[in-house]
Amino acid sequence: MALITVVYRGSLAEAVGCRDEQLEAATVADVLRHIKSAHGKTVFHAAKAMLIVVNGVSILQKKVYATALKDSDVVSFLPLAAGG
Repeated sequence: MALITVVYRGSLAEAVGCRDEQLEAATVADVLRHIKSAHGKTVFHAAKAMLIVVNGVSILQKKVYATALKDSDVVSFLPLAAGG
Protein backbone atom coordinates (compact mmCIF):
# COMPACT_ATOMS: atom_id res chain seq x y z
CA MET A 1 0.00 0.00 0.00
CA ALA A 2 1.12 3.51 -0.80
CA LEU A 3 0.30 6.75 0.99
CA ILE A 4 -1.38 8.89 -1.66
CA THR A 5 -3.38 12.09 -1.96
CA VAL A 6 -6.86 12.05 -3.47
CA VAL A 7 -8.04 15.35 -4.95
CA TYR A 8 -11.75 16.04 -5.49
CA ARG A 9 -13.02 18.81 -7.78
CA GLY A 10 -16.39 20.20 -8.73
CA SER A 11 -19.55 18.72 -7.28
CA LEU A 12 -17.60 15.72 -5.98
CA ALA A 13 -15.68 17.95 -3.55
CA GLU A 14 -19.00 19.25 -2.24
CA ALA A 15 -20.43 15.73 -1.88
CA VAL A 16 -17.33 14.44 -0.05
CA GLY A 17 -17.03 17.57 2.10
CA CYS A 18 -13.36 18.23 1.35
CA ARG A 19 -11.10 19.05 -1.59
CA ASP A 20 -8.48 16.42 -0.79
CA GLU A 21 -7.59 13.62 1.60
CA GLN A 22 -4.72 11.23 2.19
CA LEU A 23 -5.15 7.50 2.33
CA GLU A 24 -3.35 4.23 1.73
CA ALA A 25 -4.12 2.49 -1.55
CA ALA A 26 -2.36 0.11 -3.94
CA THR A 27 -4.54 0.80 -7.01
CA VAL A 28 -7.15 3.22 -8.29
CA ALA A 29 -9.71 0.49 -7.54
CA ASP A 30 -8.71 0.75 -3.85
CA VAL A 31 -9.38 4.49 -3.98
CA LEU A 32 -12.82 3.87 -5.46
CA ARG A 33 -13.57 1.25 -2.78
CA HIS A 34 -12.61 3.82 -0.12
CA ILE A 35 -14.93 6.39 -1.68
CA LYS A 36 -17.80 3.90 -1.72
CA SER A 37 -17.32 2.80 1.88
CA ALA A 38 -16.56 6.27 3.31
CA HIS A 39 -18.90 8.44 1.24
CA GLY A 40 -21.63 6.14 -0.12
CA LYS A 41 -22.81 4.67 -3.40
CA THR A 42 -24.04 7.94 -4.90
CA VAL A 43 -20.63 9.60 -4.48
CA PHE A 44 -18.92 6.40 -5.71
CA HIS A 45 -20.94 6.45 -8.95
CA ALA A 46 -20.27 10.18 -9.40
CA ALA A 47 -16.52 9.56 -8.94
CA LYS A 48 -16.51 6.77 -11.53
CA ALA A 49 -18.17 9.12 -14.04
CA MET A 50 -15.39 11.72 -13.69
CA LEU A 51 -12.05 11.97 -15.44
CA ILE A 52 -9.60 10.14 -13.15
CA VAL A 53 -5.94 11.12 -13.41
CA VAL A 54 -2.84 9.92 -11.59
CA ASN A 55 -0.12 12.54 -11.42
CA GLY A 56 -1.77 14.43 -14.28
CA VAL A 57 -2.12 11.42 -16.62
CA SER A 58 -5.54 9.94 -17.39
CA ILE A 59 -5.94 6.35 -16.24
CA LEU A 60 -7.60 5.66 -19.60
CA GLN A 61 -4.07 5.66 -21.03
CA LYS A 62 -3.04 3.02 -18.50
CA LYS A 63 -4.68 -0.01 -16.92
CA VAL A 64 -7.78 1.93 -15.86
CA TYR A 65 -8.82 0.88 -12.32
CA ALA A 66 -5.91 -1.56 -11.97
CA THR A 67 -3.45 1.35 -12.28
CA ALA A 68 -0.85 0.81 -9.56
CA LEU A 69 -0.08 3.60 -7.11
CA LYS A 70 3.12 4.50 -5.27
CA ASP A 71 3.94 6.78 -2.35
CA SER A 72 3.18 10.45 -2.98
CA ASP A 73 1.02 9.83 -6.06
CA VAL A 74 -1.89 12.22 -6.55
CA VAL A 75 -5.17 10.74 -7.78
CA SER A 76 -7.52 13.46 -9.01
CA PHE A 77 -11.21 13.26 -9.88
CA LEU A 78 -12.01 16.00 -12.38
CA PRO A 79 -15.37 17.02 -13.85
CA LEU A 80 -15.78 16.30 -17.54
CA ALA A 81 -16.21 19.42 -19.63
CA ALA A 82 -17.92 19.69 -22.98
CA GLY A 83 -18.29 22.55 -25.31
CA GLY A 84 -17.71 23.76 -28.74
